[in-house]
Amino acid sequence: MIGAGVDKIMFTGSVATGKRVAEAAAKYLIPVVLELGGKDPMVVLDDANVENAARAAVWGAFANCGQSCSSVERCYVHESVAELFHR
Repeated sequence: MIGAGVDKIMFTGSVATGKRVAEAAAKYLIPVVLELGGKDPMVVLDDANVENAARAAVWGAFANCGQSCSSVERCYVHESVAELFHR
């Protein structure tokens, strides 16, 4: 059970359980960070610095040896810069 002595909650899991965690935390106004089943996409738009974006994608995927719930797992790249991004 969540009580008033908790400073913050970080939860990774399903949407259904995340809703229950958020509801319980709200009773005590406890801050909550929820990672609920996303696949951690990175979006690269057509006006991006593509070289920096490519470096960031590699860093974001491997900075924590892939063991972070916010590691980059897939990239959505605008078609106008896709070829340059993949070089």
